[in-house]
Amino acid sequence: MARGRIPPIEASIEEDDHEAIVAANRAFYAAFSRRDYEAMAAMWATTVPVACVHPGQPAMLDRETILRSWHAILRNPNAPKAEASDEFVIARNGLAIVICREILPGGQLIATNGFVREGEVWKMVHHHAAPAPLAPATQPTEWHDRRKLH
Repeated sequence: MARGRIPPIEASIEEDDHEAIVAANRAFYAAFSRRDYEAMAAMWATTVPVACVHPGQPAMLDRETILRSWHAILRNPNAPKAEASDEFVIARNGLAIVICREILPGGQLIATNGFVREGEVWKMVHHHAAPAPLAPATQPTEWHDRRKLH
């Protein structure tokens, strides 16, 4: 029996969804830059599990711990302001992933942010930021090169 072709992930992104996902991602960084804890807390999903990995830190896997970490970051007067750029969106069936650069005063990070729909609103379920590579990634050509990727 022949199987149907799986449609590309991008095929299911409506333009309105794409814009709403990018807007949610930017709202996350706006809350971060304004040090607005209430806005940050409102960004995070309440109906599904959530996860967060700050640079160089262990994974946090529950909303309460994540929000405590953001409270500590946002109340720090030296916390940097961050802005998103180069956003790449993947979305399907109420789940979206945004890969972007976090532009900071002292450099940049690469981030993966996950969102789900809660009603009509896109809410964050995942944030992972890490140092951006110094050089563009290259495709490995030999087996021994692949161990460098993970």
